[in-house]
Order: sequence, then C-alpha cells, then structure tokens
Amino acid sequence: MASSQAAEYADMFAALGSEPRLEIMRLLFAAYPEGMTVGEIQEQVKIPNSTLSHHLEKLRHEKLVTSRKHKQFLYYSANAEAMQDLLSFLSTPKATDTPINTTSGEDGFMQDNFFRFFESVFTNLLGSLSSRFYLSGYDRFSEKAMRVIHLAQLESRRLQHEFIGTEQILIGVLGVGDGICQQILNNLGVNLANVQQEVEKIIGRGKQISLVDIPFTPRAKRALELAVAESQQLHGNQIEAEHLLLGILREGVTGGGGVAIRALQRLQVDLSCLEENLRSAIS
Repeated sequence: MASSQAAEYADMFAALGSEPRLEIMRLLFAAYPEGMTVGEIQEQVKIPNSTLSHHLEKLRHEKLVTSRKHKQFLYYSANAEAMQDLLSFLSTPKATDTPINTTSGEDGFMQDNFFRFFESVFTNLLGSLSSRFYLSGYDRFSEKAMRVIHLAQLESRRLQHEFIGTEQILIGVLGVGDGICQQILNNLGVNLANVQQEVEKIIGRGKQISLVDIPFTPRAKRALELAVAESQQLHGNQIEAEHLLLGILREGVTGGGGVAIRALQRLQVDLSCLEENLRSAIS
C-alpha cells in the first residue's frame, strides 16, 4: 500500500477520535441510506449547531459522510464505501501482515466504545447485505457465520474484485479465528496466509472497485444454499461456519470445482478427508 493511502486512512481514523463524531456516525449508519438533516442529528446528539457543523465538516472532508440537497434541506449520509475501505484496512488480515494492535483514540474515548462502534458498523453493513441477498434460511446464520460473510466481502475489496466467490468465503472461514474449521484445516496444513496466497495466484487482483454492495457469484450462492441444507440435515438451529465450509465442498463436487476447491487442491488437501473430518467433528 502506498504511504499516501496509509496517510489517508490514518486521517479517516483520526476523524473518528471523539465521542460526538462516533455518535454522529452511529446515527447516520442507522439512517443509511436515506440520511439525516442537521436538525435531526442535533436533536439526537444535543450539541450546539456550530459545534455540530464543525464535526460534520470534518467527517465530510475525510469522506466518511456525504451530503446532498433535497428541496430546502441538506441531508448527510454515511459513506458506506469509504467506511468499508477503512474497515478493510484495519481488520482484513494480509498474508504478510501481523494483527493490528488497536488502542484508545487520542481524544480519550474508551477502547470498548471504539469496538462497539465498529460492531454497529459491521451489523449495519451485514444487515444491508442480507436485505439484498434473498436466501431461505439466511436469517438463521450465526454471528460467526455472518462474520465469515463480512470477512469474505472485505477480502474481495482487498483484492479489488467486484464479486464474492467461494474462495473469499473460504478465506472468511479461516479469518474468524479459533474454531472447528480452522483446527481441521490447520491439521491438513491449510492456514489463512497460504490460502490467501494461492487464491491471489489463481484470480489475481482486479481494478479499483466501485460497488458498495458486492454480489455473490453463482457458485458462492449455491455454496450458501448448500450450507443451509447441511444445517437442516444435521438438525441445527443455526448455520455455522462449518456448514459454510461443507457448502463449499459440496458445491465443488456438484459444480465441478471453483477457486476455493482449486486453492485447497494446490495445497495438497485431500477433500474427501477434509469433509469426513468436518462431518465427524460436528455430528
């Protein structure tokens, strides 16, 4: 990443370093995509108009909010695309990166407030995603499974592709941390870093993307549908990360193998052994 890009993200991050701006962003994400007028925001945050205008101008300058005029009113909206870029920069693990050590902001807001804010952003973006993806049973995805989908979206943005394929979902499964899938895959010599490397070798990097909501490929949609079916067959109340991995494996068999399957094969994974171990662990 160029130093100028890192500096831009640093400025965006610093712009969130106060309680009033965090609260403004929470309100704008709750009202996304319609937005709010200055009066509506002021009614919620209870700060003087001059101070509010200063905060809004700072957030607008750092491209975290956008504004539009409708009739006689000026509406402010959260810039979801810019926020997704920032989230990707802060939280998407790279093949050669170490985890980011996040600390409290310079203006003194507590670390738990920071994480609550980003949790609310994740929830909003995922809710926006699920409202556009109509899949029977999608509402039963567990918190970890939803996190997998979000990490898949961030990985697509990192590689600058305007789609989410089975390969990004596989990376999402590995990216959520300790769990059944990660343990089984690690035992087979598969980890986040080497899967990211193999995937990038296969599909490469795209151009700068322009989409806020990144669509699933037909293969990825089929894998998600199969994940729902796996959960139902195993009498589960929720779709978990392991069901997503099973969905990827099943789609690979019936669909002839997508990029996720190809990446696993290039890492010398016995797919039958992987599926057998996974089913044994969750049965």
